[in-house]
Amino acid sequence: MLKPNGLFITTFSNRYFPTKVVKIWEDAHEFERLGLVLEYFLESGRYTDLETCTIRGLPRPESDQFVGKTLFSDPVYAVWGRKKA
Repeated sequence: MLKPNGLFITTFSNRYFPTKVVKIWEDAHEFERLGLVLEYFLESGRYTDLETCTIRGLPRPESDQFVGKTLFSDPVYAVWGRKKA
């Protein structure tokens, strides 16, 4: 339960399990997924001050199990908004 004016933040990456997502998620480009989540916020009509953010290109830390296999860490996508009063 989110209080009025409470901040609801949703974050995700580009990784997913095909058996656990809706078809549109699997068919969409990474940035379209960001738009889809934003659309869910908009369609609910329950949030204001909506924003999005994408973080890409960060190097993998030495402790990452995939260091040496891929140059960059997974991207992080975020959508947030405040619950209407």
